[in-house]
Amino acid sequence: MAEKEKKKSKGVPLEHKFQGKGLRKCRFCGSARALIRSYGLRICRRCFREVGESVGFRKY
Repeated sequence: MAEKEKKKSKGVPLEHKFQGKGLRKCRFCGSARALIRSYGLRICRRCFREVGESVGFRKY
């Protein structure tokens, strides 16, 4: 066996390797804390207070 066999990497595909809370960030400020992810917003609660009405939410 003159040729060396190439080792294939086994396991999780690369796109599924990195996931979780660390990848979710606010669209406006980049903070990863206190995210509102419902309705696909991905905005932290602090930025939501500033842009909530312009996005289409009413304050009751």
